[in-house]
Amino acid sequence: AGQPRCLYTRVKKAVRFIAMTNRVALIGSSGGGIATLGHTDAVGLLQTIHKELLKVEGSEGIETALFVSLHGGKGLDAASENDTATLYEVTAGPNGNSGSSGQCPVQISQTGTLKEVNNVCREADVKIAKAIRSKRVSALICISCDVQIHAETLHAAADMGIPVTGSGGTSLSSAASQFNVHLVGNAGGSVATTSYTRAVSYTDALATAWKKPYKPFSASLVRPQWRSVLKACLPAFWAVALTIRMQQMFGLDDEDSMVQVLRRFALPTTCCVVTATSCAPQYESIVIMASIVASMACRESIIAGLVAGWLVSLIVGRTLFACVRLGIPATMTNLLVAGGVGAVVFLLTYPVAPFLGDVSAIIRWLVRTSMSGQIPGVGFAMGCFSCYGSKVGYYHALWLPIILIEMEFGSASLWGTIDECTLVLVSAGICAGNLAVNPRTPSDDHGQGVETDVALCRRGLRINLLYGDFIEAAYPFMERSVVVNVAGYLASGISTELLTGNPTDVLSMAYLPLPVSIWLAKDMRKLSISYASAFTIAFLGTVVANLLPRRNRRKAGKNE
Repeated sequence: AGQPRCLYTRVKKAVRFIAMTNRVALIGSSGGGIATLGHTDAVGLLQTIHKELLKVEGSEGIETALFVSLHGGKGLDAASENDTATLYEVTAGPNGNSGSSGQCPVQISQTGTLKEVNNVCREADVKIAKAIRSKRVSALICISCDVQIHAETLHAAADMGIPVTGSGGTSLSSAASQFNVHLVGNAGGSVATTSYTRAVSYTDALATAWKKPYKPFSASLVRPQWRSVLKACLPAFWAVALTIRMQQMFGLDDEDSMVQVLRRFALPTTCCVVTATSCAPQYESIVIMASIVASMACRESIIAGLVAGWLVSLIVGRTLFACVRLGIPATMTNLLVAGGVGAVVFLLTYPVAPFLGDVSAIIRWLVRTSMSGQIPGVGFAMGCFSCYGSKVGYYHALWLPIILIEMEFGSASLWGTIDECTLVLVSAGICAGNLAVNPRTPSDDHGQGVETDVALCRRGLRINLLYGDFIEAAYPFMERSVVVNVAGYLASGISTELLTGNPTDVLSMAYLPLPVSIWLAKDMRKLSISYASAFTIAFLGTVVANLLPRRNRRKAGKNE
């Protein structure tokens, strides 16, 4: 008697679980307005919607879907039957769901003319209608769907009374008037919407209809540190510095409008956009638009750009979900979020941007004043500190952010020059010294150690001189030999001491071919001497260090 009762309990729980599970069907197309916005990634759209649906308690996401997309981003309102289109399909698996694990298995079902794709879509639409009538699907999303092609599905949705939401004003109006479907949420137009804003709107509407909680915020999202965001902007700093230097070579005055635009707006805008997109990547293009508008308040201050980008990322999500909960249509939601948030952050940042610019100006003044030559030995100490700091993690934590703050107005950097001397060229000199005289002999490790050293040094020498970026190649040799280590510190200290005097004349940076790094500076002669000393001292010290073991081996051999 106990066994049948146990079986009955399990069946009852299974039935109750199935009844509590919500699965969604989706029908639609790239539509008229959506296709002109650049959001033509059908797979990305379906997966974004599926991912948001899974955040609803008891939801298994998209069960089945049919989505038609025209090639080339063309809108369906101006399409002909001979235009090329693709039918994307999501079908339920053998266990009755398509992708509750988090993945939405989108497949290309048909590619051909629009007429051919529509015929296939009409046949597949019958399956979705059956899924609705069999109660396997408990909600429907319509995205600019053709009501004639999807008539069976819409009839089934109306007969079963399931909630229907979506976007595309024309199609939703036709579905409601012709089929009397039960529209929920802020279903409406699709102009100026994105994949994410639509996905959130659909999900919130269905969660409300199901009376289930929906938590769009991800608790696991970790915001990056400002230093990592600033370092991610290095390509923009690199490009602006080179561009301004080339303009100076062609005789453009520093007050020229082209130069001023680069100096005042390029880098603060970059910092603002990168910060916003790094802290809130899920909001896609809306956070990009908002951050660009906000960045216009940050001229001449990359710190203000970082602050504005952070504020945008903070406010965008809250504004978006407030609009959704208040039932504001998707188009107006996007206008308020992408445009309104950008304007609000602009107004908040504009008054404080000059003060944040003063902060970075003070940092530049301290950096350059310390190397003015008024106190002998400061340059030597700075060079040694740079060499040491690169080994213990100070470079990424302190050195590189200061370099980028120095480059705020599009000029090169004094600490960038020190970086090239103490790290890049010292490393290159050590690698060259090892290639000239290898400390190991062919008998060591059966020749394997020699081959490894030669390969590493060749690569290190080539990358450091041509690209300014493989300082780590010297670390094993500095750790292996006290003499090489001392030579590295001497080369760093002496070459940096040679830079003292007029710091603005020797501004440069690493991450460049050596000749270009020299070309960036006003006083190319002084910079060349400093660079040569860094390379030569490191080279000679390594050669001497590598000759000592060989000399000791010869003495040992003679004594034997």
